[in-house]
Amino acid sequence: MKVCEIFKSIEGEGIRTGQAAVFVRLHGCNLRCTYCDSMYAVEGSDYEQMDVDDIYAEVLGYRAESGVKCVTLTGGEPLIHEGAEELLAKLSESGFEVNVETNGTVPCKKRLPGLFYTMDWKCKSSGMSNRMKLENIATLCEKDVVKFVVGGIEDLEEAEQVVAKLSSMPGRIPGGMPYIFISPVFGTISNELIVEWVLNSRTLTENNARFQVQLHKVIWDPNRRGV
Repeated sequence: MKVCEIFKSIEGEGIRTGQAAVFVRLHGCNLRCTYCDSMYAVEGSDYEQMDVDDIYAEVLGYRAESGVKCVTLTGGEPLIHEGAEELLAKLSESGFEVNVETNGTVPCKKRLPGLFYTMDWKCKSSGMSNRMKLENIATLCEKDVVKFVVGGIEDLEEAEQVVAKLSSMPGRIPGGMPYIFISPVFGTISNELIVEWVLNSRTLTENNARFQVQLHKVIWDPNRRGV
């Protein structure tokens, strides 16, 4: 597997915000988002070839050293990699709580103890909205996350429409929705605008949508790697 970096930090967003985790960032992606903040993990040769056992051993080393029990598998796009399922199985079997950050192009069918998904819905400003499929978001369950990164009003409108469609799908029961997070494209839209939109949207309010910022960009330099 192509591994860009493995490091320990805090979760910068999502349901584990502020919590210590080991990050395994794989190299390569099937999308090219306009606002991507990790292009070093998408293009070029900034990676090391590692097998599943070596990745697993390095993660175990962090737990032995510091007791960290959370792992985030990210990218790029981790689910396009051969070996990803094997790695997830080994981490699950060892009692890790695993967050899989995925870009919305791959349905989430693999269900393992301690595993949940954080799936993006790429809105218009990403340039990749045409690659999104509602049926992929529909594979998420109540312990998963759907994340909208918004850069303007059109993106907020799109997020609201997607949440409305998801919540009205046949078989969707109260409490069965994934967690919904809305965050800004860094430096392009005011936090106040997003918060006001969420507060004034019945659809987003009824489905417990949450505003978030990328906490690691507040704590450290926004361009710093390994955090």
